[in-house]
Amino acid sequence: MLPRESAPQTRRAIVWLAWIVAALVVHGSFYPWRFAMPPSLAAAWNAMLHQPSMWTSLGDVVGNVVLFVPVGMLGWALVHRWIGWRRTLIVLAVGLAFAFALQVVQLFIPRRAAAMSDVMWNGLGLLIGMGLVAGGSRVHAPWLGRESLRAPLTMVGLWLMLQWWPMVPRLDWQQIKNALKPLLLTPRWSLLSAIEAALALMVVAVTVRELRARAVVMLTLVAVGALGKLLMVHQALTLSRVVGWSAGLIGAWLLWRLPARTAAWGMAAAALAWFTVDELRPFEFADALGEFHWLPFAAMLQGSLVANTLALAWQLFWLGAVVWLSGSQGARAAPVVWALSVWALLLELLQMLLPGRVADVTPLLLPWIWLLAMPLLQPQGAHAGK
Repeated sequence: MLPRESAPQTRRAIVWLAWIVAALVVHGSFYPWRFAMPPSLAAAWNAMLHQPSMWTSLGDVVGNVVLFVPVGMLGWALVHRWIGWRRTLIVLAVGLAFAFALQVVQLFIPRRAAAMSDVMWNGLGLLIGMGLVAGGSRVHAPWLGRESLRAPLTMVGLWLMLQWWPMVPRLDWQQIKNALKPLLLTPRWSLLSAIEAALALMVVAVTVRELRARAVVMLTLVAVGALGKLLMVHQALTLSRVVGWSAGLIGAWLLWRLPARTAAWGMAAAALAWFTVDELRPFEFADALGEFHWLPFAAMLQGSLVANTLALAWQLFWLGAVVWLSGSQGARAAPVVWALSVWALLLELLQMLLPGRVADVTPLLLPWIWLLAMPLLQPQGAHAGK
């Protein structure tokens, strides 16, 4: 249920976010937007329906699941007139029909491979998205309003995603031994990685500041993050991460002893500074001017989808920290978002001069997504932009 006084604003935010997510899903599915008739439509149709295996590749499977998680979340929020299994069936039916239609259109895009497995993995993403919203709506903490948990849960979710990505578990002893090698046998150290781990944990600490059990929450979060490093493929527990988390816990303890306003503004500035530092790496100029991708999310669809999705989540976390922490202290959201977009544009233009970087318009749009999401994350009675 939505708070009565904020329901219209929240409903508008959900509708806008749903349109944006639908547009992004269509864009990602139809890229590069070059259509042509297949040599044999019947053969292409048969190949789509009859795959030798539902598993294609890790990047493809994870990408298809993650792509439809926000579709499931927003679909569940939009279909609010029904409850229980009816709500689940409606969202699942509409979502699967949408996924199937996208695959049919891909028959006419030579660079894309239409596959029913994509629809199946999209369906899993729908169920995960619905489960996150339905489960989150039942989270109850007597010392907080239910709505007060939305921002902490969002930042914690993004933090865990950054630690665990691609979030594919592998439960065997060899995986655990391999994950521990960079910590115990061949210690892997990077000062920048340690700083990032500490700052990210301190951002989360400021977000969960109002929880009475905040210390338990932070310790549990680090333990869960470390466990995921041992059990997820392509992950490892490094010396940099352990040192960074330890420093982050100490930083959290210090932040909680500062006035809330000082801590929030301090971490908002730190988040913006770290985003800037990372955007300017490797701090040297290239021999030639690089290309700027003006089509949103076009650069993300090139190269490794797993790596590019992680980069997108990284940008969402740090830009979201700036928007949310400044907004929580009374800053007007719209001016903050405008300033972040202009700053991100300048940084992306500078990336055209940096080797190995891909300048992209996408980071300019992410603060606006946070602006739309603000009414969904704020406690009852609060309003974005005030």
